[in-house]
Amino acid sequence: MTTDTAAVERERITARVPRELRERLEEAAGRTGATLNQFLVQAAVEKADAILEREQVTRLSARDVERLLAMLDAPPRPPGDRLQRALDAHQKASGGDPDRAADRAPRSQDV
Repeated sequence: MTTDTAAVERERITARVPRELRERLEEAAGRTGATLNQFLVQAAVEKADAILEREQVTRLSARDVERLLAMLDAPPRPPGDRLQRALDAHQKASGGDPDRAADRAPRSQDV
């Protein structure tokens, strides 16, 4: 009987550790009923997931959620003088087309 599932390509990861650390890891793996390899892979996956979640998820307190929602619901403030001048300059340079980049010669710090 054949199956349609493709073989999963596997990669090898090696690590050199002091003997005492290996013995400690083997003992911990044994206590969980896992092989050393299973234990190391599971620990690495758990750590990677925690890091990735921490970097991808922003957690807010209830107070901060309320403040954020209030800011989003509030009407926008009018632009300050510097921003208004920049907007006016962009409008003039782009001919009023919001999809067109402004044509300008590069300044020395842009190069």
